[in-house]
Amino acid sequence: MEAPVKRRGQPKDKPSPDAPEHPKLGRPTKYEDWMADAIYEYFSKPVGDFPTLAGFAASISVSRDTLHDWAHAKDVSGDLRNPQFSDAYKKAKDMQEQNLVKGALTGVYNSTFAIFTAKNVLGWRDKVEQEITGKDGSPLAGIQVMFVNPDAVDSQN
Repeated sequence: MEAPVKRRGQPKDKPSPDAPEHPKLGRPTKYEDWMADAIYEYFSKPVGDFPTLAGFAASISVSRDTLHDWAHAKDVSGDLRNPQFSDAYKKAKDMQEQNLVKGALTGVYNSTFAIFTAKNVLGWRDKVEQEITGKDGSPLAGIQVMFVNPDAVDSQN
């Protein structure tokens, strides 16, 4: 008996009429509704026991990237896939910031730790403003701006 000839671009079997148009691909999500309450509870820790997204992720056996995906993933219509978790995720980050500020102000957290965490985890930045004025604070006058190409050949020589 001869094996059937496979033709490129031709489906092997016709899909059943009950099959969805676009079957879901990939691994199913581990997300469950209770996780929105769990993240809120985890970040409700007292000052001194600093909560992190990495710590919460480890406690439920996922990565920080997975938490971020759950909080920001949208469905085909553009709506958040997990709106309760998204809201809890944002509140958790606010609670983390509040914990850090209270702990730093009361001396529970080392000031270097607090500054480093505020800048690298919470997104805080130092702001430096500079104002350039003329003599005695008057506006600058007669400024000429020239754009010079350092790679250009000197045409005067």
